[in-house]
Amino acid sequence: MKNYLTISEFARLRDVNINSLLYYEKLGILLPAYIDPKNKYRYYAPEQLSVLDIILLCISLDIPLKELKQYQDENAYWQKRMLQDGRRIAEDKIRKMQTDLKKIEYMLKCQEEQDDYSACNGIYRREIASRHFIVEEYFEKLANISQFGRISSELFDYAESIGFSAVLPTGFMFIFNKNEVRQFLFYEVLSTDKKDRKVVEIPNGIYSCLQIEFEPDMNHIAFLRQRFGTSEKRIAIFSNLIRDKLQINSRYNEIQVIDGYTIPDSRN
Repeated sequence: MKNYLTISEFARLRDVNINSLLYYEKLGILLPAYIDPKNKYRYYAPEQLSVLDIILLCISLDIPLKELKQYQDENAYWQKRMLQDGRRIAEDKIRKMQTDLKKIEYMLKCQEEQDDYSACNGIYRREIASRHFIVEEYFEKLANISQFGRISSELFDYAESIGFSAVLPTGFMFIFNKNEVRQFLFYEVLSTDKKDRKVVEIPNGIYSCLQIEFEPDMNHIAFLRQRFGTSEKRIAIFSNLIRDKLQINSRYNEIQVIDGYTIPDSRN
């Protein structure tokens, strides 16, 4: 059998387990080139390494091996078709990983900015760059945790479904426009050229800020007027603070207030 490799030799060439080769044989996707009828020893041809490489590629790309069997059964040129589909899957994975990296970088930037002001007491001012938020008008009481969880989850899923990458921070936003105050739940989303009725751009500017422990039952509108004065046009953001240590029953927010601005009324 000098022209063949034993199963152990074949396995060592790609650092796979012999049991894995037996499993691939059972699935019918990589059969031994020869099985000795007397002792049942299995032998493989060196050319079969290309099939093993494709199997390992499928595993790396999370392609079920049963689908590989379908490629082999349905198309004489199955390797080319499978590799073309594998390229598409790999490109999708790369795009997702690139987006995940952008999310991580964005959240690290937010964390670092929060750290710069972590020791502040009382109202302080800081410059915040323009941001994109995906928002949902929120008519429930903030103390209604179950409703908050449901609507928050739906908003996150909606953002992802239309190609917006939702990131932390998240929280509540109050929009003052003359005699009307509207309340929104929001996620920040990575900047994008896409348009959607639920996505708004919040302007850059110097914000008046205050760190507080979030109390759902408080009168937030009255609190804002008491601590930050009154304004006909105002954006007030209750943005969750990312703490190194999570304390049970403790939810810290940074209130970010900028006057003279509002957001378009999507109801019109």
